[in-house]
Amino acid sequence: MRCPKCLLCLSALLTLLGLKVYIEWAYDPRLSKAYPGPRGTPPGPTPANFEPTLPANLSARLGQTGPLPSAYWNQQQWQLGTLPSGDSTEAGDCRAWGAAAANDIPDFDSYPEDLRHFLLSAACRTFPQWLPVGGGGQVASCSATDVPYLLLAVKSEPGRFAERQAVRETWGRPAPGIRLLFLLGSPLGRGGPDLSSLVAWESHRYSDLLLWDFFDVPFNQTLKDLLLFAWLGHHCPDVTFVLHAQDDAFVRTPALLEHLRGLPPVWARGLYLGEVFTQAKPLRKPGGPFYVPETFFEGEYPAYASGGGYIIAGRLAPWLLQAAARVAPFPFNDVYTGLCFRALGLVPRAHPGFHTAWPADRTAEPCAVRDLLLVRPLSPQDRIRLWKHLQDPQLQC
Repeated sequence: MRCPKCLLCLSALLTLLGLKVYIEWAYDPRLSKAYPGPRGTPPGPTPANFEPTLPANLSARLGQTGPLPSAYWNQQQWQLGTLPSGDSTEAGDCRAWGAAAANDIPDFDSYPEDLRHFLLSAACRTFPQWLPVGGGGQVASCSATDVPYLLLAVKSEPGRFAERQAVRETWGRPAPGIRLLFLLGSPLGRGGPDLSSLVAWESHRYSDLLLWDFFDVPFNQTLKDLLLFAWLGHHCPDVTFVLHAQDDAFVRTPALLEHLRGLPPVWARGLYLGEVFTQAKPLRKPGGPFYVPETFFEGEYPAYASGGGYIIAGRLAPWLLQAAARVAPFPFNDVYTGLCFRALGLVPRAHPGFHTAWPADRTAEPCAVRDLLLVRPLSPQDRIRLWKHLQDPQLQC
């Protein structure tokens, strides 16, 4: 009787060993750093299935499984079917949604001014492109024979000319399989100088500015994402990956391309990659840039990639548009992107090469960033200096 038991134990050990080897082979830790999920987060897709889904009821996916909080966002999300689709140029349904928010939030008048402005128009997401007087400068569609592998979608503001030029001269310069676009709001501004003529010249010169006719303020960053997704659907639907980055970022583009091309195909299909924050909570101190009143939102944020720079699979753009129509507006674009991914049943993948809060007192030396993929914020001068040093074949670290 002993021999059969020994054989059974040996067989079980060999099976476990084989399973361990398979897991280590299939999920190479060099490709992605694992992270613990936030408390209360429903599990994401299994490693064998990274396909997005959008269930009829999003409450469970978005973590609303316990007693419903009384905060406005939570209440709205629980009862939301789809956001109104009224034209933002008219006083239509989207404006009515904002007016209802102002009426239903008891302490709305005490909210910071920027947050009040955001909520009044948060459901308005259809804006015309801003085109220079006299025509020209329009961004061309992707041709059937020239579909970019990686689209660099850089969020900027009309007056940040130096930041955009630094990108063009360094990591955003023309290269096979890469295309650069800058995402901006109206150059007319709100109470600032009229930059229309300067932006028009830049648009004619480079034809890489996607501009829309809305105020370019921090709480409108989400509009740039959503309007880009809509543009991609019409003009560049087959792009493989999209990098969302701020115009003060520095990206080691060749290293990023190498990493993306080395991803397992199943990962690449549902990719949402960057510096991931988990178990983040709203900041309740009034006066701070990320202040969220308790009457507006209760709970924890979803796991999300920092808005300073992250990658998504291009095929997810139409899915994210569908999700955004059913996720209540939130003022911070990276948190909102995390909510939309969570609504689709997808989770962010962390990578240690993304540093989106580089310390101001730390010099960005070539040897310090040569193993990173993205770092910010850096000045235009620092980025140009870094780029030149990193191109030097004699660089030694």
